[in-house]
Parts: sequence; structure tokens; C-alpha cells
Amino acid sequence: MGMTTSDNSTELDPLLYPWDAPESSGVMDGDSFLPLELAVGLDRALAEADAAPLDSRSMVVSIGSNASADVMRRKFAAYHRPVSPVLPLVRGQLHNIAVGHSAHVSRAGYIAAAPYPLLGECTPVWVSWLDERQLLALDETEPNYRRIQLNAEACPLQVGHGEYPEDFSLFTSRWGVLSDGDGGKLPFLDQPALFGLLAGIAAGECVEDGESVFAGPPEQVIEQLGKPSVQAWAKDWFSAAGLATPVHFDGLCAE
Repeated sequence: MGMTTSDNSTELDPLLYPWDAPESSGVMDGDSFLPLELAVGLDRALAEADAAPLDSRSMVVSIGSNASADVMRRKFAAYHRPVSPVLPLVRGQLHNIAVGHSAHVSRAGYIAAAPYPLLGECTPVWVSWLDERQLLALDETEPNYRRIQLNAEACPLQVGHGEYPEDFSLFTSRWGVLSDGDGGKLPFLDQPALFGLLAGIAAGECVEDGESVFAGPPEQVIEQLGKPSVQAWAKDWFSAAGLATPVHFDGLCAE
């Protein structure tokens, strides 16, 4: 997912999006992360941290940067009201959903992850359980996404070693996902690889000097994409060039 610009977020190099997920399932507690293997269980870990219990939290499938504890710490810290720094992050497998890239450029200059339906696909994901204020804080950082409840029968989510929850949500892009212009959705790539792919597709497209904004050294591309005028151009070009493919979750959303 995306990340809004703030004093905290500038510490993260946009070229390294989506940054590092935890090495194992566990519980984020401020600047520390307790691997699940070292905890008796999520309920006890939350109780010991004096945090809201699991049954009062909302389960959200985290892809992109929302699977990074560093990112979540910054998002919570930037909220206008105090937010608990305690957050479970557990590995999962989400069925019939694949991950590509949203058809827009973030304010920090990277092109964020976005899910789309794909029958038969099994995607490794991270699952977080957020308390009420954490969820408000997270929603506020995702203006280019909407959070939907997925149908657990149509899109089974396996958490940990076998639990299949019935109630969970997922952020989907408001702008669709990037495709190659011929109907094939672009796979999720690191930023330099994605820029190279887009530079080939964007041959002849220009912003100022007749060259593709996606061509050249990745550091230069990120610098250009950090400009609001270039971000607006890119989103319009994705659409005009037929690279922004609408994503429909009809039948996959919970009633």
C-alpha cells in the first residue's frame, strides 16, 4: 500500500519500497518486535502489553508497505491522536487474489502495491489485527485506496498454521492496477525493475525533455516522480495509454 509524506516517512528510501517485513510472525511493540515463537500466544502477548485483545480488533490483510513494522510505526506516530504501538503481524496465504501495482504514483515517488482478483492464485501476505484507533490511523494514510471486506469463501485466508478467519478486509486501489496495455497485468516488482519495464512501454512519452520519465538511473526517476506535477502526469498517462486496468471485486466482497 501507500504511505503519506511526513517527517517520519522521509527516513525510508522510496527506492526500497515496500521495505522489510518481519522475519517471522510476531507482535510489534514500539521499537521492538517479539517473534511469535517467543510468545505464548497472541492473546497473552497483547495482555502483557496492556493492549486491546484480539476479539476487539479488526483483521486486515497487509500487502506492500503495510507489512513493514517500520512503516506501521511511522503511520501510527503521525496520527493526530495517541495510537497504541502494539500490533500483531502474522504470516498468511490469501487465495484467488494476486498483487500488482496501483496505477498512480505515491506522494513519496514510488508506485505502490495493489491487489486484484485472480482465480487459482495463492499469495503470501501478512495479517494484522488493529484496534479501533489504529484502524482509523491506517485508513487516513490510504487516500488512494478503499478498504473492502472480502468474502472468506470466495477468497480463503489461511493465517498461521491453519486458521481460516471469516471476517477480514483488504485495501484496493481506487485507480486500478498497471497493465502492459494488452490486457496483461504487470507483476509486483521492485521499483528499479518496474521503472525499466515502464520505460520500455513509455517510449516516446515525455514530461519535459522528450524522454520517458521512467528512463535513466532509478535515483533520478524517483526524484522526478516525487514532483506533484509528474505524479499528476503519470496517473493521467497510465489511463490515457490504457495501462490502468480497473479492478472489480464483484462477488468477492462480503455482503
